[in-house]
Formats: sequence, structure tokens, C-alpha cells
Amino acid sequence: MKYIYILIIALSLTKTGITQELFINSPAAANISKNRLELRNNILGYDNMQYFHNSFDINYGITGKLSIYNKFFYTTDSDYKFIGDFTPTLRYRVYDIDSKNTHYRFAVQSGLRIPIDSQPIVGDKVEYELHPGHVVQFYNFVNDITVPIIDFHTTDNYTWSFTGIATMLIDKLAISGDAGYYKNFAKGDFQFGDYYQFGLNFGYLVLPRTYESYDDVNLNIYLENKFYQFNKNYFNDEVIFNSGGWRWDTYLGLQTIFFSSLIVEGSYNFPVYSNEFTETRIQTRPSSILFSVRYLFFL
Repeated sequence: MKYIYILIIALSLTKTGITQELFINSPAAANISKNRLELRNNILGYDNMQYFHNSFDINYGITGKLSIYNKFFYTTDSDYKFIGDFTPTLRYRVYDIDSKNTHYRFAVQSGLRIPIDSQPIVGDKVEYELHPGHVVQFYNFVNDITVPIIDFHTTDNYTWSFTGIATMLIDKLAISGDAGYYKNFAKGDFQFGDYYQFGLNFGYLVLPRTYESYDDVNLNIYLENKFYQFNKNYFNDEVIFNSGGWRWDTYLGLQTIFFSSLIVEGSYNFPVYSNEFTETRIQTRPSSILFSVRYLFFL
């Protein structure tokens, strides 16, 4: 086939076995081909590159429409010890609509964030690791922990999520939206507020101008937006009044795909808006930079 849109290939929505995900930070209504494995290593720099998240993803296509995604956090100290939280997620592509120049994909996914190296509350003190090596302590903390769970590297809360995703492909342009609900369950006395996450994302194929082979080197650019609405945190069923609020983050990204199997990508995140207590009264969150490499192959 001479005319195959690279964005379709990037989303692994054809029956050719190509399985690249398109968006760097956001889900798309796509799945990994059956019996294909994706390995992904991520390095995320925070706080003006003073602290880093290291994570590793192992993702697998169970059937033609069902895929499982697994994320682990690890540290480069202590012989690459796994730390933080583990998040397995199942994604199922439920419906497709295809025409000559336009393609629509719809999917749902559900996941569970499981604390592995949780920090329990002891007496009137709680200690959390925001990022590896960046530990924060709270004393008499009932009104101190106002930030949401997503700002922590690890907590002692479990989080169940359910998300709906819709993706549209028009020529070289991809537009994707998602909406998810995240329910937190306290392991101890402190419970982070439940939250909603929404996404509106755009991707565009820059190179090649004419796609002729799966072995062509592809260059994609992205604009991804994440919107959050956080409910309030609780300690012993007492509300923390300064918690909760809205947040909007934007990501600018660049992705290169080699041989339809090797993906090298990076993105820059900057906060756009927040009415959270910490953001408006104390300090605005700094930007962050993500660098990622992933490789896909059949078993």
C-alpha cells in the first residue's frame, strides 16, 4: 500500500502488527498487537533538574484489542532497587470507525496504583518521598499536606482508575481526548482526595512527507494538555480545607521512530494554571523534562 498514514501506524490501529503509541505522556485509543512486547525506560527531571524520577514500563498485547501496561519506579542507587508505586493498567479498544481519510478509535482502560515502598504515618509525623532523594516530613500535619497524590513519588494510598479515550486521525494530524476518575483508598489514617483527569492532545507527522516504508524514520511533534480537578484530602475523616483545586499542565514533545520498533522521544512540561493553595500561596510548581526510549518486538 503506497498511501498509509503514519499516524495510524503510530497508534497501532491497523492489522499490520505495527504497535507504536503516538503520544508521549497521554493514552491514545490504541493497543499493542497480540504477542508484542514494549519495553520503555523513562527519566523525568524535576525542580530544575535537581531531582529525578526513573521508571520502567513493561507493556504487552494480550489480544488484538486488549493490552496490559505496567509501570515501575526505580532508583539508580542501591543496585537499581525498585521503589515507589507499581501501576498495572488494562486497556481495551472497544470500537473503530474508518473512512478513506478519517479514522476514529475508542478505548477504555482501568488501573490500580499499588504502594510498594510506602511511608506509613507514625504518631504526629508523616514522611513522604516526593522524588528519589527528596524526602519531606510533616509534623502536626493535619492542615499541612494540601497537595494531591500525583505530586508524590510514593504514598500509602491505593488508587483505582477508570478512563475513556477517543482518538481521531485526519491525514497527518491526530487529535485525542481522555477523561478519567481516580479513587484513592487509605492504607492508614491519611487519605488523599479523589480526582478527575482530562486530556486534550494533538500530534502531527513532520517527516517523512511521503510515507513509503515501515523502515522510514518518522518525526512527530506533540502538544499535550492535562487538566485535573482534585477533591480535598482527609486525615481521620477530617477534611483538610486548604487541599483540592484545579490544575492545567501542558507538554511540548518531539518523537523519532526508527524501523517501526525503536522510539526515542522527549517532552517539556510547564504549568499553565492552578488555583491550589500551594500554587497560589507558597510556590508555583517548576517545569520538568522527560526523556524516554522504548523498543517493541514480537515474542
